[in-house]
Amino acid sequence: MAKIKYVARENKKTGTHSFYGAPVFNGKLTTAELLEEALDGKSVEPSIARAVIEEYMKAVKRNVLKGFRCEVGTDFLTVYPNISVSVKDTKDEETGETVVATAKMLSAANAKSRIGCSVAIKFSQKFAQEVSWQKTDKSGATIDEEDITQGNENVENGTDNTTDNTGGDNTGGGGNDDPDDGVIS
Repeated sequence: MAKIKYVARENKKTGTHSFYGAPVFNGKLTTAELLEEALDGKSVEPSIARAVIEEYMKAVKRNVLKGFRCEVGTDFLTVYPNISVSVKDTKDEETGETVVATAKMLSAANAKSRIGCSVAIKFSQKFAQEVSWQKTDKSGATIDEEDITQGNENVENGTDNTTDNTGGDNTGGGGNDDPDDGVIS
């Protein structure tokens, strides 16, 4: 079973006594590196495969810009246009009265345009069955032999619906890009 390390981080955005687990990444693999691994011993030249992938992704981009949901890999990812905009009730500064939000107040002019991406449930379930997690401290030393996938029956029976990432940060709610900031030792 694959083992991925994770650290505990404090979620400073929500106040004190709020923590989340964050994976410790081993680095980033490029398209060229992945193609080299995928095509090792195969008759397809990596440069040809890379050219096909680049053209495929251009087609995905064109169609997402037209409003389509586009599959990237069979039963893997779906990429789609996403918008982040909301309105809520406010207080009128002069009168102190509540201004009730309505759908008419919602405007794309105040929105953030994003790319959304969802992971296929089938792929996510397979990942959950093949991975275990090892808690570490900031230096990378193992804290305990805990496996956080144990006891997660929802993943095994297919009811875990946490596989959607709609274009926001994916840091467990902390939104912290500094890998050392907030790490609990």
